[in-house]
Amino acid sequence: MDLGGISVTYREMRQKKREMDAEEARVFLRDARVGRLAMSLGDNPYVVPVNFIYFKDKIYFHCSREGQKIDYLSANSRVCFEVDELLGVRTGNKLCDCGSKYRSVIAYGRAEFVENVYEKELALRRLVQKYAGDFNAPLDEKILERTLVVAVNVERLTGKKSV
Repeated sequence: MDLGGISVTYREMRQKKREMDAEEARVFLRDARVGRLAMSLGDNPYVVPVNFIYFKDKIYFHCSREGQKIDYLSANSRVCFEVDELLGVRTGNKLCDCGSKYRSVIAYGRAEFVENVYEKELALRRLVQKYAGDFNAPLDEKILERTLVVAVNVERLTGKKSV
């Protein structure tokens, strides 16, 4: 795959027994509480945690209309998004017998700023529902105007677990 002059080859997962099936990966991504958005601007990588929702093969989050995240996304829409959960630790009789029990999902895609008012309001309502529960109050038009909603169109999704 060519990413603006950078050639990337995706490797098969080394330990197939740890690979999540596609539906399990989507459900875990949908239910995770915090995601990490990774971006790159030249030689300067940047990762930031975000609250988000996942539906219809898109990851949505909201943010201010200015700042480092917006600078990066405006210059390079290619992103990587990660969620994980530490489930516990395995111990053994030897030092190298120790390990983590975990689940993680990584999504690759392109970010775009949502301009469609209906899509933007739907994403904001779903964000509130995910984090605050059912809340059906009217949306203030001024807040809607100044809030930026970003959608990551997921092109590739992988999940891994060790339980």
